[in-house]
Amino acid sequence: MIDALLFAALVTLDPGLPAYEPGAKVEGEISVAGNHATDEVMAAWAKKFARIHPGVRVRLRDDTRLTTDAFDVAIAAGDIDLIPSARELVPSERKRLTEKLGAAPLVVAVATGSYATKSGTHALAFYVNAANPVERISLAQLREIYLPGGKITKWGQLGATGDWADKPIQVFSVPISDPNGNPLGIINYLQSRVFKSDKGLRRSIYQVDSNGPRLDQHMLNRIVREVAADPLAIGYSGFDFGAPGAKTLALAETDAGPWYRGTHDEVRARVYPLTRTIYLGVNQPAGRPMRPAVREFLRFILSREGQEAFAEGPEKYLPLTAAAANAERAKLD
Repeated sequence: MIDALLFAALVTLDPGLPAYEPGAKVEGEISVAGNHATDEVMAAWAKKFARIHPGVRVRLRDDTRLTTDAFDVAIAAGDIDLIPSARELVPSERKRLTEKLGAAPLVVAVATGSYATKSGTHALAFYVNAANPVERISLAQLREIYLPGGKITKWGQLGATGDWADKPIQVFSVPISDPNGNPLGIINYLQSRVFKSDKGLRRSIYQVDSNGPRLDQHMLNRIVREVAADPLAIGYSGFDFGAPGAKTLALAETDAGPWYRGTHDEVRARVYPLTRTIYLGVNQPAGRPMRPAVREFLRFILSREGQEAFAEGPEKYLPLTAAAANAERAKLD
């Protein structure tokens, strides 16, 4: 795990991030749903923003802790402006919110996910046994391994030779859905980013179930241990769950590359294919202008001064690149 001092040294801001230039004077209260994964950085943003706009109070709610129904609960409450989220909306949420708001929900990316932590939203890696000769895999190949009807079932199809060529691929995953039938956050991400499908995964996949109270019982930790124990296995997890006997594969979008190992710099630059994102959902009904104080606060978060907050914090989130921040600012107009 990267310690706090080393992490702070590794966090560098994209020089293209613009400095914050205050717009019109704004006042009022901004209500933010509570989320243990973002409370610390949100408090830092609120403190900095108050120095520039003393007429605005950013209130961090302690009576609304995020759940799997976070967006629905917050929007139904009516008095919550921003909803932090360390995951993407699942399809059923997006459908319900579109019906409630009269338009697709506005979700703004405000940070790059962690590079390597055992909590929060971290970049994902695909692991194989350390004895496996395969060193890299494309997202296109992963689709052929994980999806029903996929054509890749043996290690030889990924370039392994000799005794490995005819060996079957043993595939590991977390459960596909939660008790409510929604895809787990990590599955929802993989479905949209890697699998390009919400039709489920192969029946033959071994599902590593249930998070226990101890770290060694975490599903993602258990997947890596399964891979370390099985020479024919493949599975996914965060980089910080790495263990002896397992190794991560270099990734690329297609078989043609370019290939990325998932270094800290690749994740920070958002070029590593499985870099993740932290979001703020905006309670923004259709046909209603965004409150000036909320817009100004989001502009601040997406500025150089706002992104400086990621040099600290237990989740070790990373600042956005200038290009990513520019794209998100365009959503506010």
